[in-house]
Parts: sequence; structure tokens; C-alpha cells
Amino acid sequence: MCRFSESSRQKLGNAVVYIADKAKYPYKTEVLKLLFLMEEQMVLRYHIPLLGIPFNVWRMGPVSVDVYEELSDSPQLLDDFVKLKNTGKGNRVIPIREFCDDEFSDAEINVMESVMKKYGSMTSEQLIAETHREGSLWWNTAKETGLLQDFEDKRASCSNVVLDFGRELCDDAREFYEESLAIRQAANVMRL
Repeated sequence: MCRFSESSRQKLGNAVVYIADKAKYPYKTEVLKLLFLMEEQMVLRYHIPLLGIPFNVWRMGPVSVDVYEELSDSPQLLDDFVKLKNTGKGNRVIPIREFCDDEFSDAEINVMESVMKKYGSMTSEQLIAETHREGSLWWNTAKETGLLQDFEDKRASCSNVVLDFGRELCDDAREFYEESLAIRQAANVMRL
């Protein structure tokens, strides 16, 4: 489980509000995949994390375990940002406040907008297919760790393997990303 500083909690909460508003009350899976795509795009474009939260390799794709748990039952960490509405098909994520961009840079907002423009109207199934495509970060990691075969053979549905967003960056960019991520994680531990 991640520890969140108040600033990081606000940023995560507002990112989920942004997605929930723009995607018109998406299901939990859609929120998870869109957060992942935002994080991935931020790292690829600017070599810094958007949220700096870990995403694990699960059968249904990349999953932030903390966000998954938050959106599975009754939000605690995000209870003043969103509420859940069970539709029988799953939990829809409903924003209960307006999006606040105070914690976001212009570059982060641009990444969020571009991800929502490209992927925001996709269904859960389409987003899963996108994050599972051959050559994707999830696919490469699942294949290298043997999880891809385990998932196909139904021997596993989740794992503790954490995706490394910096793995596809050149050495200098990877080093910059890792330093930025370490600073973000230290701030969370110290609750700055």
C-alpha cells in the first residue's frame, strides 16, 4: 500500500475526478486503465511521474492496487472526491466535487487531456485490449516474468510484479525519471 502526502492524495483524487467527469461516470476498470495511460504518457513525454503510484501486472492489465481497492467498495482515501454507484455490471465512479488543477502543471494537464481525447470514450474491453497489446509495457513485462503464460493458462489472475515505467527510456531519461520518482515517494513517506 502506498502512503500519500496530502498533496499526493489531492492530486490522485483530482485525477480520478477529471477522468470520472470527462468519461461520463466510467467503471472502475476504465478509471484504472486511464490512470495508467496518463502515467505512462507522462513518463514517455517528460520523463517524470504524473502520480508516482505503482501499477502491478494483473491478468486484466496494469492495476494500481490502492486505487483498485478504493473503487471496489467504499472509498476512504478518495471519499471526498468520488462516490461509487453499483449498476449490477460494476461500480461506476461519480465525481462529488469539481476538478481542481492546483496540484498539476501545464504539461500534466496536457497529458491528461490528450489521453482522454484518445482513450476517454473507450469501453473497459477496449482499454484492456489497448494496454494488453503486444509490445506494450504490460505485455513485455508479463511475457518476461512468465505471467503472460500463467494468465493465458488461468494459473494466475494477479501478481506483485510492479511495472517499471522507466524501462523504455534512454539511460539519461531513465535516470531523471528514477530521481523524480524517488523524490515523489520520499515526499509521500515524509508526508510533505
